[in-house]
Parts: sequence; C-alpha cells; structure tokens
Amino acid sequence: MQDHKKRRHKKIFLLIGFFFLTIFSFGQVSSVEFGKNRVQYKKFKWQYYQSANFNSYFNQSGQELAKYVLQVAEEELPAVEKFVEYSLQRRANIVIYNNFNDLQQSNIGLGIDWQNNGGLTKLVNNKMIVYYTSDHVNLRRQIREGIALVLTQNLLFGDDLGEVAGNQALLDLPQWLIDGYVAYVGENWSTQLDDDLKSEILSGKYKNFYQFAFEKPLLAGHAFWYYIEERYKKDNTTYLLYLARVYKSLNRASAQVTKKRKFKEVLSEFMTYQEEKYDKDIRRRRNYPKGSEITGVTVGKRKDYFHFNVNPNKRNSSYAVVKYDKGQYRIILNEEDKDKTLLKYGSKSRLGDIDPNYPIMAWDPKGTRLAAVYSEEGRIKLFIYDVVTKIKPFKRDLTQFFDQVQDMKYMFDIKTLVFSAVKNGHSDIYTYDIENETVKQITNDVYDDLDPSFVSFPGKFGIIFSSNRPNSRARGSDTSLLNHNYNIFMITDFATNNAALNQITQLSNMKFGDARSPTPYNSNHFTFVANENGVANRYAGFFTTQSEGLDTLVLIGDDILRNPTESYVDSVLKVYQKQDVDSIAVVSVTKDSAYVFPLTNYESNLRETREAGDNNQVSEVTRQGDEK
Repeated sequence: MQDHKKRRHKKIFLLIGFFFLTIFSFGQVSSVEFGKNRVQYKKFKWQYYQSANFNSYFNQSGQELAKYVLQVAEEELPAVEKFVEYSLQRRANIVIYNNFNDLQQSNIGLGIDWQNNGGLTKLVNNKMIVYYTSDHVNLRRQIREGIALVLTQNLLFGDDLGEVAGNQALLDLPQWLIDGYVAYVGENWSTQLDDDLKSEILSGKYKNFYQFAFEKPLLAGHAFWYYIEERYKKDNTTYLLYLARVYKSLNRASAQVTKKRKFKEVLSEFMTYQEEKYDKDIRRRRNYPKGSEITGVTVGKRKDYFHFNVNPNKRNSSYAVVKYDKGQYRIILNEEDKDKTLLKYGSKSRLGDIDPNYPIMAWDPKGTRLAAVYSEEGRIKLFIYDVVTKIKPFKRDLTQFFDQVQDMKYMFDIKTLVFSAVKNGHSDIYTYDIENETVKQITNDVYDDLDPSFVSFPGKFGIIFSSNRPNSRARGSDTSLLNHNYNIFMITDFATNNAALNQITQLSNMKFGDARSPTPYNSNHFTFVANENGVANRYAGFFTTQSEGLDTLVLIGDDILRNPTESYVDSVLKVYQKQDVDSIAVVSVTKDSAYVFPLTNYESNLRETREAGDNNQVSEVTRQGDEK
C-alpha cells in the first residue's frame, strides 16, 4: 500500500493524449435589500410564483426557471421530509438568480457564513437562494439541499430566532457534521465527490479526520454521512443525527449506531476504511495517460488554475489557462515558457466564490487566434487575441444576446464561434459571426445543450454536444422536469433559420452516469468523457451515416408537420383558422449512428479536456491533492 501512496504523491500534469481507438398563483413583489451593500450593475425587478409549500422569487428573464424550481421543490419535498423525518412548518421562500454573476450582486445574507459553488445552498432565515449554471441537474441539487437545510436547521434549532440562539448553545455539534448532512441529503454521492475524496485521502496530507475536516469541512462532512450509509445502512444516517440531538452527545449516539465507544473511533475507522478502499481501487487502474507533459501547477485554498487550452498547432507549444488568485482572474498565455497576461479582472473574494463558467477560452483550428469570454461589471464580453500580430482585433459585448455562456469553440474557420449559451432560462446551441456580430440559434427547446464542438465526418458535418434530452426527437415543454442523464447528440442541416427543422441524432446511450465534453477525434471518430464506471474516463465513438431519402415538412403556426396527410393539414389549418400553410420545406433525411467504446481506465477523473490538434490529440487535466 505504501508503494501506491508514493506513486500517488506525484504531480498530475496537463497532457496531450494520443489514443487508439403543481397549480401556481402569481404576484408582484418589491426588491428587498438585506445587510451590507454590494456593487449592483442591474436593478432587479422581483416577481413570484406561489405553490402550497413554496414561493419562488425571480427577476427579469427568470420566469421559466421559477416554474421549474417550484415544480421540482414540490416534487422533492415529500422525499426530503421522509428522509429527514421532519415536515416543513411554514411556506419556504426560494430566491432564484439567473446566473452566478447576478447572485454576486445580491445583498441578501451578506455577513452570514455561507458556501456555494459546489458547497451548500445559501440560506437566510427561511429563504434559500439558488442560481442557474446552465445545468438543471445542478439546480435540482441546490433545491434539494435548500429544502434539507431549512428542515435540518428547524429540526435542530427551531425556526424562531430566540429559539435558534438557545438551541445552538445547548446542541454543540460540529458545523462540518451539519453541513455534511445537508449536502448528503441534497446529493447522496457522485463520481466527482468520490474523486475529490480519493484525491484528498491518498494525498497523505492528513494524519487524522480532524485535520481533514479542518481543511475540507464540507467534503469531509458529506463523506462521513455517506460512509455511515455504506457501513451501517442508510436508515442509520438520520437516526444518528436524531440520537445526537436527543442525547446531546456524539459519543452516546455513535455508540448506539456503530457500537464504537467513542466518536473519534468512528472517525479513525473512516480514515482507514477510505484509504484501504481507494488503494485497492487504483491498483486496477492506470495512473497517467499516454502523451507528452505540458505543465503542472499547484493549487491551494485561494489559488486555482482551470480552463487549460493547448494550442492545436503541433509546432507551437503554447497554451492558455485561467489563474484565480485571491479573487482575481487572469487569462495567461504561455509561450516558450513565458507567461503573458491577456486579461486581468475581479476583486478579492473567497475561493468558494469562483465563477463556475468564466472566463472561457477557445483556439481557432490553426492556433493563430484565441477567443475569450468573460463577465465584468454585469456584462458578458468577448475578445479575440491574435498570437501573430499580438493585438486584439475584435472586442464584443454579448450581453444583448445571452444571459450566460457555458462553453465556446471555433467552427471550421476564424470567422464563426459556436456557443452553448442561456437565454430566458434555457441553454441552447448558437453560432456567432464575429465580424458581423450576428447570432443564429441552432437548438431551441427546454433541454440543457452543453459542450458543443464542430465536427466533419465523411458525407456529414454538424455540431456534437451533450444534452439531457431523453432522445433525439424530444421537444419537451415548460413542465418538463429534465431528470435524464447526459448523452452525446449531433445536430445537422442547420442552414435554415428555424431551429426546429434541424436534424438531431443521438450518438451515445450510457446506461449509467453522464457523457460530456464531446470533441472530434479523426475523420470517422469523436471522443467524449463519461463516468459510467465510477471515474470520468475517455470514450470514443465510430460514426456512420446513410441516406434515407427526403421528408416534407409543413409549417403551420407553431406546428411542424412531417410528411402529413392532406386531411391532417386541413385539420391543423382549422385549429389556427388559416386558409393556407405558412411554408413547406423538403429536407434530406439520414440514418446516423455511432459505435461507442472506452479508451481509458484512469484512477482519477478527467477534470478537463479540449481538442488539441488534428492528429488524434486532446488535452487532459486531472488532479491529485494540491497538484493539477
């Protein structure tokens, strides 16, 4: 085991890899400010929906999110109440922000110790605060955590301020234990949490659990409750918290559940159990990917590096990366081992406030231009940096087009970008003409469409992306609860300005986990990252296509009829009270498919990956302890 630990202490580097194959009521409310002031770049106009147990407050462009949040909250409440064994005593308020940057302008709860960005949902009295990251799965987790936090706080301390103060003095539970329980109720466990825990346990940094809980309190607390589930059954998690509340003693509570005389013995057993489990796991996996080392960085409590982008020009060893240091962001371009700062913005803040999206960067196919999207003073901004002339020929403001951008790549030339971006609470695929500043919508539905990349296969070109749509034909509605896992899809035939006419094909069908970050690999293959086996590994897909003739599409109002009969057209015309159809389109139809297979079996998650050239090259980022 010691040999494995020594091996795990090595740095994990950025590499270039070569692979082989409810009923609502509606009301108007006023904006309310709490506590200290933050700089605000827009005026929030609040409205709300109300259901039996919740009020969901939303601002401009947040109506669709508010509907979703209210439906999910009502759907999740009974299960959370049953697990916590406590019922909601009065209607809870959910404040919804359209994105992280709007949240950062909020005055609610300033001065109160809270966590976000992978931590706990923000709670102020009976208000929970959530924000949309372009991923409804993440939003659902925040909602569950918020409900769990309201119930847990009321259960342990009461919902009256005087009662809370008195109970807090009597019930001396460590904060990591309470926060961990809330996070555990919100999300039982995940491959990302498992990778984070594996990285910390095998880093050799911690002599005991208390050191671990001091450095990583939320992760330690969450892992502790999942450990109780693993070793002593899931029913005993809430029972342990109940006994700790009744006895006001963790020793007595743990003795009854785990048969250990002291609580610290349970914590010691936790550390031993995790070390042995992960040591055994990594023995059957590969440590490093094949490829050439590009760089290695050390991260800490207030410093991190992310969004690594390697220049796709194989004769150019440059790369771009975002450095976060004490609240400030820098886009750094490294050329010949020399760093150049292309952008610096931000002010001092905690590590937990790192923007989950920005800055985003992308190289053009030839590696001559670097595009960057970032958010500053409430605006979404884009610049293009020319590495040859050393200037920024284009600077653009994208705020009029999008509420937030999730990802960005170049298309087939330097003139066009492809975005996954959010507008009015929906994340869709768009293309953007840099010179003419025009946007074209490629997908238009309720599902989350993320991580787009342009691909060109023999006889077919299009955009591959990750989506939580249940299948390629699904359109959904504003009542869709978006509870499907992510798979890889491709959209083609997007020459028209009607996104509903584009053909979508499903390329992966993972039984477990999510498939994300698809990129082209070679003329017939694409590659993506999936966590089906518990660790985010690289997969590949072999693409094939064949013609299936032509389809006739008849457009009437908001309906698109595919190969309709004459009588069906007449019936739809009567519904719309029209004399004739709006338009008719004839489109080619192909049968596209892909054979998907795994390429790697790494011992830790692929944290990031990008296309890095035409010759089967991709960049990969993993993490072990404080090393990336």
